[in-house]
Formats: sequence, structure tokens, C-alpha cells
Amino acid sequence: MLKFLVCIWMLAFSAMVWGQEVVLPSDFRQHSLMQFNASLWNPTYALDWNRPNAISIWTRWQWQSIDGDPTSTFANYTHQLNENAVAGVGFLQHNTGTFLYTGANLNFANVFQLNDNIRLMAGLNLFAFQQTVADEQFAPIDGVTDAELDGYEGFKVTFSPGFRLFVDQFNVGLAFENAFGFNVSGLENDSAEYFKTITGTISNDFPLHISDGLGASFFRPIVYVKSVPIGDTQFGLNGLFSTSKFWVQGGFNSFYGPSGGLGVTIANSFSIGGLMEFGTGAELKDEDSTIEIVASYHFKPKEKEVVEEVEEEMDTTAEKLAKAEAKAEQERLAQAKAERVEQEAQEQQRLAQLQREKDSLAQVEQRRLALEQEMQRKQDSIAALQNEKVVLQANEKYEEVESEDGLQPGFYLIANVYGTQKYFQSFMKTLQDKGLEPKSFYRSLNKYNYVYLERYNTMDEARKARDSKFFGKYSDKTWIFRVKSKN
Repeated sequence: MLKFLVCIWMLAFSAMVWGQEVVLPSDFRQHSLMQFNASLWNPTYALDWNRPNAISIWTRWQWQSIDGDPTSTFANYTHQLNENAVAGVGFLQHNTGTFLYTGANLNFANVFQLNDNIRLMAGLNLFAFQQTVADEQFAPIDGVTDAELDGYEGFKVTFSPGFRLFVDQFNVGLAFENAFGFNVSGLENDSAEYFKTITGTISNDFPLHISDGLGASFFRPIVYVKSVPIGDTQFGLNGLFSTSKFWVQGGFNSFYGPSGGLGVTIANSFSIGGLMEFGTGAELKDEDSTIEIVASYHFKPKEKEVVEEVEEEMDTTAEKLAKAEAKAEQERLAQAKAERVEQEAQEQQRLAQLQREKDSLAQVEQRRLALEQEMQRKQDSIAALQNEKVVLQANEKYEEVESEDGLQPGFYLIANVYGTQKYFQSFMKTLQDKGLEPKSFYRSLNKYNYVYLERYNTMDEARKARDSKFFGKYSDKTWIFRVKSKN
């Protein structure tokens, strides 16, 4: 990210004029962003903490200083590209009290599945901004010429990568707020501190079930360490309790002090909240409180087009055969009637009629044989499904029953099993919120509800779905339940 040193003469003068005035670190002061716009903290947070697809605005008013009121404003839109990647675009204005940075932000983050429960997230923030002097009043005081002042202004591009390693819900992150960059124009006096502002984080999400009305809730504690140029290393602890209706958070930063905030979500789409941070340390006891406001609008994903399955034929093969035979019988009766009417007809006509009857019977026989062959193919397919021999792989979880009430024969990809109705309904809603279409069945034998993702005709199909994490749609473990025949 962006780190700039004020020249030695400016620091010396500040020390003489302001004496004990607190020096504000030049970092983005984004250590409280845990619900929205967190990609400013670590670009990988765009994957989950930003809640794509969403547009969010965050503003922080820092305690007053002689140079004015340092502020940070970040407006960002995060878009889900696919199951594993997101991208974002935003506007950033950051005022340190000495310099003002105004520009755009591009964000990209991707997740890599390393194992069943291990994921690696990598992301990048690109900033393109104009740097100007926030308060030019110090120039005549220090005798700085306009030409010297212009040397601190210009256009710059910087790159800020970040990484996170997930093991189940526990994750470790590392973000570089100012990894590297280059000057496009101006900034002759710039002395950028690359690879100086580094933040390490440790966090874990604990899912909670408070009530069905509050939806999927969780508690997220996070511990972080941040190094900053010309300042002491910052240590911090944050905690977030979030539901679908509201959130509450609190934290402590070794430099900025304790903080607390809350927010509400309306109609599952619009969220707004605020936070106050109190400088309780000896350096900040005379400073005013810091205020943050965040607002976000979450765009509901378009409902997936439901692909209707082809309806099964109402008539069975046996019924079709019976209809064909009935039709043939009707034709024979009609033909017999025609024969009686034409008894007095010429012998040639009678012979021709007999030939036509013979041809008709041959056609009926052909249709009957075709229907019998179709019925035999279907019977062979059902027999193959029932008689398929399954050779279990090492450590493969698999269960097989001869039959089950109401279930078609096949291989069911099981996501979870519940004996308690409350947790069963909560899990089904969680899968639906992820865009899945889970199904379930109840076994009277053990009085459990089985939640499955799909039914397959062969073990090979079911294994492919299981081993591919349901083709990338469901990351948790699954197993296979087989029904050999139908009651």
C-alpha cells in the first residue's frame, strides 16, 4: 500500500512547533473492517468478508489534529466471477493530515483447493492515485518554495498482495499494504517505504445457531500484528458477532485504543452500521474519539433457471404392448366385418383383401416385437443397476440397503444425517443459501433424516461427484448411500 516519509526538515520543524503532538501513522487505519469492504485490509477478504455481489462504502473520521481532520473513504463493488474467484473496483481517498491520496482500486482474489479441508487464497490490490499535499499552510511557515512543494505531488501506481491459508474454519493471513509500485508523474521528493507495512492475521469463524429467524450466524475473533514505518508495531484483537439481521463488534488496537460498533441489515440486502474508537493511551488521551460509518447493498443472485426434467412416460411398456394388441384386435374385427360385406365380391377382391389383412398382421407383429425389445432393454438396465458389484476403496464411507420406502434404486450422494429436526432444517437452508438444491429422505429404521445432493445410476458417477466436491459446488465431505431395488 502507500507509505511515504515526510522529509527530515519537515519532521524537525514539527517536533519544534508541536512538541508532544501525536504523529498519525500513514497506514489506511482499516483494522476494524470485519463486515464489509475488508479487501482494503487484505485483498483475499473480498472472497468472503465483502459478501459479493455487493457495493459498500466506508468512511473513517480520525481524531482532530493541527493539520485538520484525517479521513479515509473507500467505496467498492465486489463481483463473484465464479465459484473460486472474485473481482472488485473501487474509489479511495485517504488523508493522513499531511498528504491526500485520491484514486481508484482494482481487486482480484482466487481460492485454490489444496485438500479436502485445506484452501489457499491469493489476492491483489492495485491502486492508482494522485498524491497531493493535504495542508499547504506549512509551506510559508517553513520557507518551502512552490517548486519544492510540487516535488511531493504526482501520480503513482502501487501493488498490494495478500494471502490466506485455511484449515477448516481456521485461517492465517499475510498482507503487504505497500509491496511495490512506480511513479507515473511528479513525486521527485518521494521516498516510498515498500514492504514496510505488513499485517499478519489469525482468525476463525465459529458457526452459531441462535434462531431460524436470524439465519446463519457466526462469531469471528481475529488477532493481528501490523508493522508501520516510523512508528511502533501495532497489535490488535477484534471480535465480530454477525447474523442476517444485525452485527456487533469490538476490538482493541495498541496505538488507536479500544473500539465498539454495531449495525443492522434490512430486507437481507441493505446494511448500515457505525463504530467508535477511543484513544485511551497516554499519547491519545486528549484526542477526540474516532468515528467510522459503513453502508452496503447486497445484490441478490439471480434465481437459477430451473431445468425441468423430461417427464417419464405415463404408460409402462406392458401397457403399450396391451394397447397395440387391442388395436390389432380392433383391426381384425373391422377386417372380418369387411369380409362379410364383400362375401359376394369377386374372388380377386377377396384374395386382395386377405393379402392386405396379412400385411396388417405382419406390421402389428413387428410393432409388438419392437415393444418387447424396448421392454427387455429397460429390464436389463434395471437389472444391471441392481446387480452392480461395488468394490470399496480404502477408507471409503459407503452404506448399502436392499430397498428403502419411496426411494428409487441408485447411488445417493449424502451430505449429512440428522436426528434433530431443528438442525436438519437449518442445514437445508444453509445449502439453499449457497445456491444448491438439496433433497432428503427419512429412514423409519433409524429415525434419521438423510440430506443428499444428487442420485446417480452407477457407483462410478457417484464417486466422480464425491471426489470433485460435487463438481466444485460443495467443499465439505460427502459419502455414498445405495438402494439396490424398489419396494
